[in-house]
Amino acid sequence: MIKMLVDYFPRIVNAMGQTILMLIISVILGITIGLVLGILITISSDEGLSPNKYLNKILGTIVNITRSIPFILLAIILIPFTRIVVGRAFGTFAASVPLTVIASALFARFTEQALKEVSPNIIKSGQAMGASKLQIVVHFMLKEASSSLVLGYTSAIISIISYSTAMGVLGGGGIGDFAIYNGYTANNTKLMVIVIIIMIIFVQIIQFIGNMVSKKLDKSRKWEEDEKNIFISF
Repeated sequence: MIKMLVDYFPRIVNAMGQTILMLIISVILGITIGLVLGILITISSDEGLSPNKYLNKILGTIVNITRSIPFILLAIILIPFTRIVVGRAFGTFAASVPLTVIASALFARFTEQALKEVSPNIIKSGQAMGASKLQIVVHFMLKEASSSLVLGYTSAIISIISYSTAMGVLGGGGIGDFAIYNGYTANNTKLMVIVIIIMIIFVQIIQFIGNMVSKKLDKSRKWEEDEKNIFISF
């Protein structure tokens, strides 16, 4: 197996590079879009800063529908849109389009969940200080929910990694494409095992980093709260 790893190493590195590129594009765009959607869904709810049942219903429905469609079917449905965006339906950049769509929905839902866990007292504190709605969202809600956001986003990223490997079925390139055409199709079980091990290690690294960042943010937030309490007591 080691000899096989050495023989296929350059091609595995190239495939992993394609997967990481898909991941970077979809995660950056997905977080940008999903964060905005999640915030809008949260603040437009009945208990939100700016209740708007129509906006809340429309955005919530879009996110739910997107998450409900099996990813392979979603990627197929989006082929015409993908051609418009990148000029082709196959390849690494083309695969980033459906990945970005599903990533936006995942990040939106995790953002909403994290923000709804924020204590109403935090929001009331911001309002009492005369902060604007934008300032309350940025400096109070997002800051308070930062630890939960990191954990949620870590789970979303791991899901996107799984989706990126599935894109190999549709000629999206990456490690999934490599495993299918060099492992499964060629009946090379050992190579498939190698790829699976590599992906397990990759996911564990992502999870470890996410957990570490989340713990640091949580400790930092608690330290700031304790400092404020000490200041108030004096």
